[in-house]
Amino acid sequence: MSKYTKEDIIVAAKEASQKVDGPLSRGDFLRLTGISEWQINKLFPEGRWSEVRRLAGIERHPMDRRTLSDDDLILEFDRVVSDLNSVPTAAVFDQKARVSYDVIKRRFRGIKGILRKYREWLKENRPASHLLELTDIQSKHEVSQPPVSPSVIAKKGKTKWSKIKGPESGEPIHFRNFPYAPTNELGVIVLFGMVSEELNFIVEALRPEFPDCEAKRHIGKNRYQRVRIEFEHRSSNFRGHGHDPTGADMIVCWIHDWPECPLEVLELRSVIDELEG
Repeated sequence: MSKYTKEDIIVAAKEASQKVDGPLSRGDFLRLTGISEWQINKLFPEGRWSEVRRLAGIERHPMDRRTLSDDDLILEFDRVVSDLNSVPTAAVFDQKARVSYDVIKRRFRGIKGILRKYREWLKENRPASHLLELTDIQSKHEVSQPPVSPSVIAKKGKTKWSKIKGPESGEPIHFRNFPYAPTNELGVIVLFGMVSEELNFIVEALRPEFPDCEAKRHIGKNRYQRVRIEFEHRSSNFRGHGHDPTGADMIVCWIHDWPECPLEVLELRSVIDELEG
C-alpha cells in the first residue's frame, strides 16, 4: 500500500472538491479518493479532517459535524434513485452516495424499511413521481421473491453458496497469525491487541460495560494521554447500540462506515494494510 504524505492528502482534497457540487464533505473525500480516515488522523492528529479542509481551502459541508436526520438520508437516497432512475444495489449506492449504504440500511432496518420510508416521502413530497410506482414494484419483488435453490449464485466469475449452520469467518487477510477478517466485535478486540504496541497504545483496562477499554497512547516525546475506546465491528454500530459519544474518545473498528461519526475512528483494515505495506 502506498504511503501518503500531508501534501498528498491536501492535493487529493483539492482534486476531489472539483468533482462535487458545493463544499466537499468528509464522506465524499473518503469515497472519491480511497484514503482512509485513519490515514487522515495519523497525519493530522490535531485538526483531522477539519485541518485538511482548512489547508485545502474547502468550505465546511453541512453534513460534517452533525448527525444526519431521517430526512437527510431519504433525500440522499432520492438523489441517487433519481439519478439512476432505479433502486440501486448496495454497491452502486456506495459508489454514488455521500453516505454509506450500511448507514441508511441500519437506520431504516433493511431495504424494505428504506423503500417503505421512501414511498411515504414520495407520497408527501412528489405524489405524481413515476418513482413511486417503481419503488412499489421493487418492494413487492423484495417481499415475494422466493429463495434461490440450490442457493448457488454465479456473480462476477465467483460462486456464492447459501449460509448453513456452523461457524463463519471473514474474507482472507493473511495478516500474521490472523488469517481471516473479523466478523464481530470480539475479533476486533483480538486484532487490536496484536497491533496496539506498534500503534503506541498501552492498554490499561478492558471491561464489559461501556466504554470497552481504557488505554494510554503516545502523543509526543515522553508523553502519553488517556483515551477511552469502544470496540465495534462497524463504526456505525456505536450509534446502533445507543452509546453516548461523550462517554468515549475513540472507536476502534474493522470497517468505518459512519462518515458523520463525531468521534475519532481507528479502522483496523486500513491499519493492517499500512503495517503490512
